[in-house]
Amino acid sequence: GQLQGLVAIRCLDEGVDIPSIRTAVILASSGNPRQFIQRRGRILRPHPGKQRATLFDMIVLPPDLGRETLEVERNLLKKELKRFLEFADLADNAGEARVKLLSLQKRYGLLGL
Repeated sequence: GQLQGLVAIRCLDEGVDIPSIRTAVILASSGNPRQFIQRRGRILRPHPGKQRATLFDMIVLPPDLGRETLEVERNLLKKELKRFLEFADLADNAGEARVKLLSLQKRYGLLGL
């Protein structure tokens, strides 16, 4: 048969060539712009019969723990938000993705990004 799924750590970093891949889930990112550009490029490579690809870049937020942890959460999200916004703007569902990110930006006071 055909390979239906691949699970690996950093399998979308440099050196991997699977242009037929149509769906990817990124569960952790280093925050390194070069790394996320590499990963995005691995998914979006053209391949016969492939019109588009789906990329899920997970946003994980801790529960509301109190005022003292809000600033820590805010700083963590701020580091990742630029990547999320870039991915959102390039998506077929850009409007929907932006609306979801807007609620996070409001919640954490990051509307200026």
